[in-house]
Amino acid sequence: MLIRLHKMNTKTGSRLHFLAAVFLLVSIASLGAQTVEEYPLRPIDPNLKANESPAERVVFRPRSVDDHGFNRTLLETTFATLTIYRPAPENNRGTAIVACPGGGYGAVVIDREGHWIARYFQKLGYTVVVLKYRLPKPGVTGDALPLSQQDALEAIRYARAHAAAWGVKRVGIMGGSAGGHLAGSTAFFGQAGDGSRPDFVALLYPVICMDPPYAHRGSRDNLLGPSPSPERVAEYSLERRARPGLPPFFLVHAKDDKVVPIENSRLLADALRKVNVPVTLIEYNTGSHGFSLGRAPGHETGGWKDDFVKWLDALP
Repeated sequence: MLIRLHKMNTKTGSRLHFLAAVFLLVSIASLGAQTVEEYPLRPIDPNLKANESPAERVVFRPRSVDDHGFNRTLLETTFATLTIYRPAPENNRGTAIVACPGGGYGAVVIDREGHWIARYFQKLGYTVVVLKYRLPKPGVTGDALPLSQQDALEAIRYARAHAAAWGVKRVGIMGGSAGGHLAGSTAFFGQAGDGSRPDFVALLYPVICMDPPYAHRGSRDNLLGPSPSPERVAEYSLERRARPGLPPFFLVHAKDDKVVPIENSRLLADALRKVNVPVTLIEYNTGSHGFSLGRAPGHETGGWKDDFVKWLDALP
């Protein structure tokens, strides 16, 4: 809303105008408003020169656009940011969700699996933090934690550090496809002591396995390199890392997914159940891969949103 205050010549007019303006501003504040702000995940290096900063690329895809008409994919991301969607104060449900877009660890599908999801859940009263993460560079990091995982853990810590200011009591994480692997891995690598362990995990058609026959080869190669050691493969095969005490999981997958087979979600769900970690797996007959908020109006894949909200409400 744009408010223009026009000058008035009389003292009485000025006083009345001032009181009216104050009343209007107070009324707006009392109604509250949703906000969207973007921040760097880490402080910018003041010594970085313009010609030393690699420029990421943006690809605009004309199909499968989101509610704003966008379907952008970011390539060569090297600078992590957080875009924070906060609900109106009177609608705040006290939960923050870090959203990790997919892209096979070779790109970031920032609109359909980031901003689109954030806008939807913001309207329902959730704080959503869209993570634009650095893409992995296994040749640079070696056996250390991949850059993408470093950023996801830091995003959870950031949300916890701002929880009081946001009116948030719990911080979870969500991701689709390779972003699902990234989100899921924070449950295994996160630590309660430093605030990086999520309170819940929601995964949409996630990459889970790093071993054939169900691995998504592109995600595995981009994350671990073309010839990872068996130990490295085991470390990032999430279904092989289930243990008691993990946060609850919510998984959604379509049976006809030819990109990331549904066995990824099934194997993780089975492994979690065996160690008594709460898990819900919703399977759809159709929907293929990358359906985001739903394949089409009325399609069964759109039902996960309501189921997820009910699941969240039932968490202790």
